[in-house]
Amino acid sequence: MIKQLILAVLILTAAACNNKQSENKMETTKTENTPLFPKGERTPAEYFRGNAYLHPIQQRTANNDFVIGSVTFEPGARTNWHTHPKGQVLIVTEGEGLYQEKGKAARIIRKGDVVDIPVDVEHWHGATAKTKMVHIAITNYLGEENANWLAPVSDEEYKQANQ
Repeated sequence: MIKQLILAVLILTAAACNNKQSENKMETTKTENTPLFPKGERTPAEYFRGNAYLHPIQQRTANNDFVIGSVTFEPGARTNWHTHPKGQVLIVTEGEGLYQEKGKAARIIRKGDVVDIPVDVEHWHGATAKTKMVHIAITNYLGEENANWLAPVSDEEYKQANQ
């Protein structure tokens, strides 16, 4: 009888441990699949093509001469060509996208990649044609300016970048 009682306690203990491990795994999975920041508001159509959204993280302050935002690009969405008078840094937090400097081949950027964009380099970035991409953009100011927006990336340029 004592052996049966001990066996029952061991079985219940093992079952409880397994349930706790399953709960922890579910919590981890939920956390891993939860976006780092909310999607935000739709970006201005005059600077972005497709469905892109911006969630402001940090505004310019007396201590920080930059802004930080999380930008979500649905498949096919992208920025116009543009430059930054004091550069920009992108940190990809989700998915797979594209980054291209004028006159160079586009490159794939993925979760964990950091792109350090030099001063006044004409470029664009966004999702691939088939995948969503989210990045944090840290954009520096020069005086009151942080971006110079140029022409849209043409469908042909975008198609070429996706090959």
